[in-house]
Formats: sequence, C-alpha cells, structure tokens
Amino acid sequence: MRLARRVALGSAALTLVVVAAFGALAYVGFVRQQDASMRRLLDEDLGRLAALLERPVLGASFVDPAVPGYGVQIVSPDGATVLSWGITTQLPLVAPAAIRVLEGRRALVGSTAWRDGGATIRVAHDVEDALATRSALLRSLWTGGVVAGAIALWLAGTVARRALRPLERVAADARRIDPSAPGAIAYAGGDDELRVVTDALNETLAAIRERSDREHAFLLEVAHELAGPLTLVHYHLGSARRERPDDVSLRVAAEAAEELLRTSQDLLVVARGEDARPLEMSIVALRDVLQRVVRAYPGVVLEADERGDVVADADRLAQVFRNLVRNGVQAAGRANGVRVTLEARDDEHVVRVADDGPGLDAEARTAVFERGYRRGEGSGVGLSIAKDLVERHGGRIEALAEAGPGAVFEVRLPSLATRLATPAPGGAS
Repeated sequence: MRLARRVALGSAALTLVVVAAFGALAYVGFVRQQDASMRRLLDEDLGRLAALLERPVLGASFVDPAVPGYGVQIVSPDGATVLSWGITTQLPLVAPAAIRVLEGRRALVGSTAWRDGGATIRVAHDVEDALATRSALLRSLWTGGVVAGAIALWLAGTVARRALRPLERVAADARRIDPSAPGAIAYAGGDDELRVVTDALNETLAAIRERSDREHAFLLEVAHELAGPLTLVHYHLGSARRERPDDVSLRVAAEAAEELLRTSQDLLVVARGEDARPLEMSIVALRDVLQRVVRAYPGVVLEADERGDVVADADRLAQVFRNLVRNGVQAAGRANGVRVTLEARDDEHVVRVADDGPGLDAEARTAVFERGYRRGEGSGVGLSIAKDLVERHGGRIEALAEAGPGAVFEVRLPSLATRLATPAPGGAS
C-alpha cells in the first residue's frame, strides 16, 4: 500500500476514533442528565402527592390533565387499587424508579410508602418521547461520525498527496541517476524531514561517485601499466613464433600474451569510459566482421553463407564477437572446439558462438553478462561489454540453454532493411 494511502487511512481512522469518543461521551452525558432529570421530577411528584394526601388542599388535583401519559395510583397493603388517575393498568411496585412498558408505551415508574399501614403511592411518567429523543440523538451522532470520517479521509488523502509530492519527485530523480556517474538530487522544499533524507542521499551518492572515480583512475593506471609490457611481450613472441613456427611452447606463450593484451584493452575501454562513447555507424557485412575475428583464432570454424548486412560500428561489433570467441576458446580449451554460425534473415541476422566446454547452468546463463562475473579464465569484463554494445546496436544477446555439452551465445541484430525502416537506437550517432 502506498505511503499516501496509509497516511490518509491512518488520519481518517484517528479522526473517527476521536469523533466516536466525543460522540460517546456526549451521548452518555445526555442520557445521564436526562435520566437524572426524569427521576428528579418523579421524586418531586411522589413527594407532592404524599403531602397532598396528608394535608388535602381544596381544589388541588393529583394529575395535570394537560400532561399526557401521567398516571397516579394509591394501592392498599393487600395490593388492591384504591384510587387511580390517568391510567387503568395497575402500576407495579418499583423502588427505586425504573422504566416499564405500560399499555404499549414505556414509562418511568416509581413508588413511595403512604402511612404506616403499608399502602403505597405509585406514579408513572410516560418517557416514550424522551427515549425517542435519545434514539434520534444516537442516529445523528452516527451519521455525523460517518460524514466526518468521509470528510477526514478525503482531506487526509489530499493533504498526504500534496505533502508527499516532493518525495515522489525526489524518487523520480533518483531513478534517473546514471549509476556510472551519479549526480546530486535537487530539492526545492523547506527545511523538513525530506530535505534531511535528500541531503543524506546526496552525501551517499557523492561518496559513491568519489569512490567510482578513484576505482576508474586506479583501473586506468593498472591497464596502462599492463598494456605497455604486454604489447612488447606480444610483439617479440610473435616474431619468435614466425621464426620457429613448430615450437609449441612459443605458440602457447604467444597466444597467452595475446589474450592478456586483449584483456588489458577491455580494461582500458572500461576505465576510459569508451564503452559509452557514440557509435560510428556504417553499413557492415557481418560475415566480413566474423572472418576478421576468426582469423585471429586459427581452428575456430565459421559457417557464413550470406553477407548479413547491418548498420553498425564495425570495430565495436568486432569487439563483441572477439570477446565471445575468446570466451568460447577459453571454455573449450582449444580453438577447434568453437563454432561460429551466421544465419541471415529478412528482419534480423543471428550469430551463434558455440563451444564444447563445460557449459553453463541456469544461474550462470543470467549472471555471465554481469561485470565481474568470471567463467573460468578471463577478467569478467568482456561479456558485459559485449552485452552493452549489442543492445546499443538495437540487438540482444543471450546464453542459450542447450541439451548437449558446451555453451551457446546468440546475438540477434536488426537487418539492414529493418534498420532503414526504423529510427536509429539511442546510442548511435
């Protein structure tokens, strides 16, 4: 449940509790006051009647004809009604006074002793209208409570939405932050709790940015330190290999130096931020790119009958397939354990790089494209770069679940016809 709704419901519930409490207190106070008033009047009538019977006054009346529902009876000790005014049913002996139903209506009945012989004076006051007033008051309180609750819910919802609107803007700004270069979040509100949260978030983002800058600087320094000597080693090993082509040790050393050199180049790409630089697009034949990559790995099989024309950055696309082929050679342990196929279609072209290595489980097929994930040898950088470049070319890459041994990486790129009919991807320029 959203915070604004929780705040609104909480405020409305609190309002209902307060209204219900005040309503209950008002109703209880009214009932008590009304009961006290009716009992006081009844006691006054009983006292007046007892005094009137003891000292009769000429012309005095036991009952007021103008007051309906008023009854008086004098009952003998043996329970016989001696005198009765205003009511035909014998009144019960009730002490203290209590409400009884008489002749279909509710009445407050009370009694008092008269003389020492055991006779009683009994009085009944009709309270039907008074009790109806109570019911009306209770209904009014309930109705008022419901209306007050509805108004409170609406007001609380409106106030909560307005109060939390700056928080939603901060959240939207936070979602737009580039993880590779996190910037500060602007907050135009006052000195409130949200500003405290925003300032704390900006402090965290600044710390992340500073640490990221340090890591990139360190990575760039390491990559540069590696690239220089590795280039020299690779050059001399290549020269020695050409002079002694049958020397297995030289071949293995030269291939290892070449892999290390390309790994250092991947690290340089990441450290310089070149993986996000604009693509230099042109019409490229996928078959030519794949042949260029495969030539660097003698033994890798290429099956490509069609050109497979696409709109792409040829060098960056070669980087993608070089990383995939190199990954396959490392997994298989040999170049002839890797097969590259190109399937040209009308809407898209599909390139598959398959190896007969140990393969990937379900978890690895997802994690293999995350930066830092290592599959055997390698830096854990190449496949993440490949995924980013493929997506910037408007395509997609995935590791397939195959029944047989080994792993299969599939790259799908829009064909030239498709790209000419649609806008260029955001990363292109």
